[in-house]
Amino acid sequence: MSTTTRAAVRVALVLLLWSFVMLAMPFIGPAGRQVAVVGDASMAVRAIAAAGGQVVEVRRGATLARARDPGFVRRLYANGAWAVVEGRIAGGCFAKAGA
Repeated sequence: MSTTTRAAVRVALVLLLWSFVMLAMPFIGPAGRQVAVVGDASMAVRAIAAAGGQVVEVRRGATLARARDPGFVRRLYANGAWAVVEGRIAGGCFAKAGA
């Protein structure tokens, strides 16, 4: 295997691991933390409302939300959320709406 191929494989593995961590983090830790619901804002707001959460901020590509209930992330997925990631970290990756 060439050096370039090995480097590409390492980069791919790091990105895969990072994605796994970002998707797993909302399930870990105390309830009430901010999460980012990735996808269309109207779908995200409906999922957040149905899951019993509150919208914190709508951004381009993600809607930030929180709820005090530990089952909030599970309910988001059950109500149609495409992906839910850690809000404090991912929030900076999505531009503010209108920006």
